[in-house]
Amino acid sequence: MTFFTKEEFETKYNITLPENDTWKIEAVSHMIYSQIGLRYRDISWTPENVPTPIKNASMEQLRFMYEYDIPLIDYKGVVEAGAMKSELKTDYSTLALRMLANAGLLYRGNPINQNMSLDLPFGA
Repeated sequence: MTFFTKEEFETKYNITLPENDTWKIEAVSHMIYSQIGLRYRDISWTPENVPTPIKNASMEQLRFMYEYDIPLIDYKGVVEAGAMKSELKTDYSTLALRMLANAGLLYRGNPINQNMSLDLPFGA
């Protein structure tokens, strides 16, 4: 699942992605997808049909991670070197989350009944 292309990102932010870093596009797309309210998600989104706020939030998340050099890991981990320990975690861009919230798409920003209720047809 990718919500934007390498070319779109490089054009918007004037940052050149190394060829071996293109996997990060999919990673940040998954990160942003996980923040979208359940009833608004669509697994079939592509760079061509994803809603603009979600595309923009995904690109902002990648820009944020490059600017602050935050490692891309999905869990809270501990790196140890001798007696030194450091906790690592992937942080979200507050701007990316605000983009989703302003569009009414943020998972935690919606009333609980909108977050968790899905339209499930019964019968016919």
